[in-house]
Amino acid sequence: MPQKKLGIIISSIVVFAVVLVTAVFSRKPAAVQVANNFVATAQQTPVQAPVPVSSGEREDSSEDDGVPVVPPTPPADTSKQTIPASTAVSAIYKDGVYSATGSYMSPGGQDQIAVTLTLKGGVITNASVVPTSGDRTSARYEARFVSGYKQYVIGQKISDVYLTNVSGSSLTPIGFNNALTQIKAQAKA
Repeated sequence: MPQKKLGIIISSIVVFAVVLVTAVFSRKPAAVQVANNFVATAQQTPVQAPVPVSSGEREDSSEDDGVPVVPPTPPADTSKQTIPASTAVSAIYKDGVYSATGSYMSPGGQDQIAVTLTLKGGVITNASVVPTSGDRTSARYEARFVSGYKQYVIGQKISDVYLTNVSGSSLTPIGFNNALTQIKAQAKA
């Protein structure tokens, strides 16, 4: 009988722990959002020093806590607002379809890939890559790259894209990045 009670207690503890962990992790995105909002607000609102109060004179204070009441902070100056990052990127790059050929060195020699990107508001909305290598090994790695690069490119700001290793291909991204640099230059507003 004591073992049965022990089993029930342990089961209850496990269930409680699972519920607690689920509750904590289900609230994490909200906590992250709150933190992001706090950071954004902190970056936009200037910090003002507290108003000093001399020991002999106190502004209106409550009898309970003895803490002086500080006058409210005036609204922030909105005449010097900055451009949001998304607008800034779209102002740098013109919408359109751009193409370039990127070069990179492989063990088989100089190789190239043709890259075409569609930009809208500084964001890549479509992309295509055409492998052009004649070397069998390079062609195999280029095919690997083509099968996996879009997830790192589509929906990203063109200014943020820089590929290093895609689907086991570490040299083809160099050619892609080379073409991307050319496309950025073409798309400059």
